[in-house]
Amino acid sequence: MRFDTPRLSLKARLIWSYLVILAAGGLATSLVGSWIVSSTIMMQARRAVDHDFATAKTVYEEQLQAMKLSVEFAAAGPAVQRYLAGGGDVDSLSPFLERIRQDAGFDFLSLTDQSGHIVFRASRPAQTSDDVSAVSVVKAALSGDVAAATEIVPMGLVGSERLGLRARGPTGSDADAAGAGMALVVAAPVGVSSAPVGTLCGGILLNGNFGIVDRVWKLLFSGERFKDVDIGNVTIFEQNVRISTSVRTSGSERAVGTTAPEQVSEAVLKRGELWRGRAFVVKDWYISEYAPIRNYGGDVIGMLSVGLLESTYTSIRDRVILSFFGIATVGFLLILGITYYMIHNITRPIGELVVATHSIIAGRFDQEVRSNAQGEIALLAESFNAMLQSLRQMKADLEEWGRTLEEKVKQRTEELVAMQARVSQSERLASLGMLAAGVAHEVNNPLGGILALTGLTVEDMPKDDPKRENLEEVIRQTERCRGIVKGLLEFSRQSKGNTEPVDLNKVLQDTLSLIGKQAVFFNIKVVCQLEPALPLVVADPSQFQQVFINILMNAVQAMNEQGTITIKTRHISEDNSVEVAISDTGQGIPHKDIGRIFDPFFTTKEGGGRGTGLGLSIAYGIVTTHGGHISVQSEVGKGSTFLVSIPAVVQDRSEIAS
Repeated sequence: MRFDTPRLSLKARLIWSYLVILAAGGLATSLVGSWIVSSTIMMQARRAVDHDFATAKTVYEEQLQAMKLSVEFAAAGPAVQRYLAGGGDVDSLSPFLERIRQDAGFDFLSLTDQSGHIVFRASRPAQTSDDVSAVSVVKAALSGDVAAATEIVPMGLVGSERLGLRARGPTGSDADAAGAGMALVVAAPVGVSSAPVGTLCGGILLNGNFGIVDRVWKLLFSGERFKDVDIGNVTIFEQNVRISTSVRTSGSERAVGTTAPEQVSEAVLKRGELWRGRAFVVKDWYISEYAPIRNYGGDVIGMLSVGLLESTYTSIRDRVILSFFGIATVGFLLILGITYYMIHNITRPIGELVVATHSIIAGRFDQEVRSNAQGEIALLAESFNAMLQSLRQMKADLEEWGRTLEEKVKQRTEELVAMQARVSQSERLASLGMLAAGVAHEVNNPLGGILALTGLTVEDMPKDDPKRENLEEVIRQTERCRGIVKGLLEFSRQSKGNTEPVDLNKVLQDTLSLIGKQAVFFNIKVVCQLEPALPLVVADPSQFQQVFINILMNAVQAMNEQGTITIKTRHISEDNSVEVAISDTGQGIPHKDIGRIFDPFFTTKEGGGRGTGLGLSIAYGIVTTHGGHISVQSEVGKGSTFLVSIPAVVQDRSEIAS
């Protein structure tokens, strides 16, 4: 049984359960509250837009009514009626109409005959004869009615009146080339209403005229801004193109010529519906309301819109929701603290039982639980103490059984030791038997005799004797056998010989002087990188000279007597040792043979004719006998590096130099 697995305590589980319930309820309440707050604020915004739009529409209609009164008053004047009746003159009519035009703010004011042709213009009396009978309000006035409406007016009604109006003509709308744009137009009959002799027609061109939108904007928003953006906008559209607006572009210019959103145009212009909702106006989102503008005949020719900047309400909504969540979080933390305190008091006796249980796990069975609690907690403490008594008895029984088992283990151990001694004795006897067999079959002396007798026989034979060559081959093979036996004896030797503090740099230099003049080194380039002031090592100089000779000759043979040998020495401070690295540019050693390279009689030379396979084995024995280490690093086709490492000693080098 394991007791170290992390697990939640009862107190933690109770707190977490309560927190989950509280968090779920609090989150649900917060989300519903946030939705109610958001809905209420946005509903208030839509109501504000409805109110502002109603105000804008009232201002728009009042402008038409004021124009209607002015035109109707002027049409009833005697100067107008006398002129159309043929009894008036221009000198008396022109000042009268110009004064009416200026007082009412008309862009144009014209007098027509009963056929609808202009016979007099207030600003340009000479420009006459334009036919405006097709304008619906003029047509209604010729029928005896006073008419006022928003119309798409022709250039004949506007363009010739005042030259400045031509620049305020169509601004990207669908008006044809002859159209002047959209205007507020009023026409009243002159004379008896049942049979008028003409009409008086006046109007205000809306294209590029910002008087109405600015008046509404100042009335509703008073220049208020939010984050450097106007909080509201008012716009008049000709079809879906802004011709008069308070909306400004990023360059602070009025956004005349920009278009309404597609969904707005679809609802208002095509279906003639009122549209309310969220709309992107030039560069910001607005809560907007769009209504159709109809001409006297009832056709939709444009739109009137009012919008409130959405971010002014969303920022309020976000602050309220954030405050709501902040209060909820504080309340949550307060309830959490109270809950923790109450649950801690309830579960404290259980915590004391847990502490007592840990004492039992640690091997202490003398700690009983005493609880002043009532009910189930008291029963749990009594049961725990009864269990503790049973455990103490079980522990005593186990200790007794342990002592009995210990005696039996001791007895069996003594028997195993005796048996092991007998086995070791048997192994030593077997080794002595093998050694005796080796000595019995020792061949060194017979080989010497064979070599001596064969040599004497060869000396007595004539040089042209055909048997002489065979006997010389016997001598060569006998010498080879004696070399193998000698190498094997040297490999088995475990003595360090005559050890003394030596400088491995000097041993290497002596070795190179000894073998460097041999013919096999004629095509070999030797590069020495010896660290100066190399620490001394305790070793037999002659034996280490043999080690280096064996490694160097092995390198020469691996390079087929042609290549580069690099010799490096260095002091390794980490383990205070001297390392000798001998690298060649030979053919390298296959990976599968690396582990066998120091085995006796193992060789990678073809046919084994160039060695006995004992050279590296002897080097290995000498290095390890001196407490050192020898290893090889090799890559096929690139060469090999033999590393010889010997422990260094603290020694005054001046003694060696002397």
